[in-house]
Amino acid sequence: MPQSHVRSTTFAVQASLIAAVALFGVNAAEAANAVVPKVWSGNDYLDAGSTTITGAGAGLNRQGMTTNPALNYSAWAHAGHWYNFENKLDGADVSITVTGNAGYVPGLSVWATGASAFDGGTEGFAGENSSAGWGTPHSFNATGAQGDFGTLWMANGSGGNVLETLGYAVANPAVNYGPAVTGWGETIQSGVHDVSLTNTFESGVSGSTGAQMVNLSFNDLASGWYTLYIGGTDANALNGGYDLVVSAVPEAETWAMLLAGLGLIGWRLRSQPREESGLALA
Repeated sequence: MPQSHVRSTTFAVQASLIAAVALFGVNAAEAANAVVPKVWSGNDYLDAGSTTITGAGAGLNRQGMTTNPALNYSAWAHAGHWYNFENKLDGADVSITVTGNAGYVPGLSVWATGASAFDGGTEGFAGENSSAGWGTPHSFNATGAQGDFGTLWMANGSGGNVLETLGYAVANPAVNYGPAVTGWGETIQSGVHDVSLTNTFESGVSGSTGAQMVNLSFNDLASGWYTLYIGGTDANALNGGYDLVVSAVPEAETWAMLLAGLGLIGWRLRSQPREESGLALA
């Protein structure tokens, strides 16, 4: 499938604000768990002993992320699934893959929350309403930068603790909605999109899409917490489920330390004197 790699541009002031918030850890008040994350199949973190984490879901609405005209094609928070995970492998390349089943055509958005997991945001924060007449997060902006319309319910310093939108991917190749028609004035397109404003949390976003698959890959992902949303993207598809895999490739220094440790163990084993069998030949 063709894929797009779009690096967003921004004003220096916006970038400086995001970097400052990440550095000093300003937290939002009043957050009230407007959405509740799902539980992973095992660990919720990536480290040297757990470089892959998995999840799965079923019964999701086929239009949770986009293509629902009643929401002017914007996302519906409660029609998708949310997950939080912590990356303890600072600088590792991290890949997130969602594979739909039973005809489900997924979409994926990923955000950085820094020192703590996503708090769930605040329903109806600041009275935001979309052009379709829906409040957040029944309808929300899943593809725009934090601070854009439809993100205040989850944004740090407003209704939540999300610091930056990193990227999104849409499997349905027919999706192409611009600001004139969407609920929050956001852009929602098929393929893979890097929408981060800074390199605070990663040095690049890429990935791929297929008929029922989306992947987002993050270069040099910083340690800390991240949240992701999975939702349907095809009104003509089926409601269904998915399998989720998050995997990390540790940076070269981590692998070097691991190999050195294994080498030391091998040397110690070879250096130990062998015990005599004590058996006499007949």
